[in-house]
Amino acid sequence: MKLPFPLSRILASLAESAAADMGLAMAVAIVDHEGLLQYFARMEGALPASTEIAISKAYTAAALRMSTREVGQMALPGHPLYGIQHTHAGKIVLFGGGFPLKLRGQVAGGIGISGGSVEEDERVAWAVLDTLGEVECLAESIKPLLRGKPLGTNWMSYLERCLEKAFLKEGCLITHEFISILAAAFIIASDDH
Repeated sequence: MKLPFPLSRILASLAESAAADMGLAMAVAIVDHEGLLQYFARMEGALPASTEIAISKAYTAAALRMSTREVGQMALPGHPLYGIQHTHAGKIVLFGGGFPLKLRGQVAGGIGISGGSVEEDERVAWAVLDTLGEVECLAESIKPLLRGKPLGTNWMSYLERCLEKAFLKEGCLITHEFISILAAAFIIASDDH
């Protein structure tokens, strides 16, 4: 399962919004199912160290198919992954803030958040994961409307503009974030991978 690039951009934007709501400056990394960087954003004021930490958290979550907190638990002395942090050129993170991103029950990528406490990083990531779950449900409702026609990633901006115009025409007050979430649902619904 591949994580569509436009969805990566939207997920990073959602993370930035959640961090801003908490008054935090954070770094956000999104990787594909193999752990390769797909999208990165660092908010103004985020610690420079947050860049590599966020990327490594996302990598760890995607590559090992579990949260970085879970990896940390399994890497304690006497546990199955003890010493794993010394592999992969030091990119394995053993504390919270990295989670696998799942689409249709399969790992499609990973998200890494860094810049706050471990608990704050995880709270931002959970906001994104919760929204991704809602987007997947919405995508299932949209899928029959598309009649099997894939939209492709280059349609994202066009789709966002069309949705925004349609809602404005009807007099609906909506946010750009809502439009992006709805567009993401269309992308997921049209992706048959």
